[in-house]
This record gives sequence, C-alpha cells and structure tokens, in this order.
Amino acid sequence: MNPRLTHFAINTDDVDHTQAFYRSVFGWQFRDYGPPGFVQILDETGTEPIGAIQQRRELVDNAQTCGFECTFGVDDVDAVRERILAAGGRILLEKSTIAQVGHLLAFEDPGGNPVLAMQYDSAAE
Repeated sequence: MNPRLTHFAINTDDVDHTQAFYRSVFGWQFRDYGPPGFVQILDETGTEPIGAIQQRRELVDNAQTCGFECTFGVDDVDAVRERILAAGGRILLEKSTIAQVGHLLAFEDPGGNPVLAMQYDSAAE
C-alpha cells in the first residue's frame, strides 16, 4: 500500500470569486473542466492540473464542506474501505465510478475530517 496525495479541491460558494482570489494571490491559471461549478487549477506552465476549485457540497449530512478537500490515490479502493471501517472511520460516499478517471470513495476519519480515496483507472466506465 502506497497512498499518495493526488488531488486537492477548494470548496466555495462562489467559484468565480475564489478563482479570481487565487489568481491574484498565487498567480494560478485555470480551465473549465467537468461539471458546471468546477475548474481545474493548473501548474506554473498552465498545462498540468494540480487541483480544483469546486462548488461547495455536503459530504457529511447537513454540513457544507469547507476548506481544502484532499484525495489520496490508492491501489485498491475496496480494500481501503474495509480498513477505514475497521479503524473506526465512516463511509460518506460509497464507491462510485468517474468514467476514464477511476473509482472514488469518500470517508470521514475519527476526527470528523472528510477524505477521499481514488483508485485511478483510465478504462473505468
């Protein structure tokens, strides 16, 4: 097992305003990607995605997700699910597939922090 931080997302109520803020502060570049309310943050060359700004959502019932949301790449999301439960975590979003990206699972650690695990698979459908 070699989990690695592979993606982060900044949750916000106003994607355009947050995008303008980080463009001013860090000089980040962006491109629209995926569903409405989601933009990719690009590296310093403006070509490689390093993260995203996304419309705020609720991973935990009745609690808007605030701050940065981190996704860890894993080799086997099903095995990670079992380890989460055995260690006292809670599943927030059962395994779902994002076509041509992979299989995603959201969970809450014992401290109440939402975390995501992604088994990357470009052939996923």
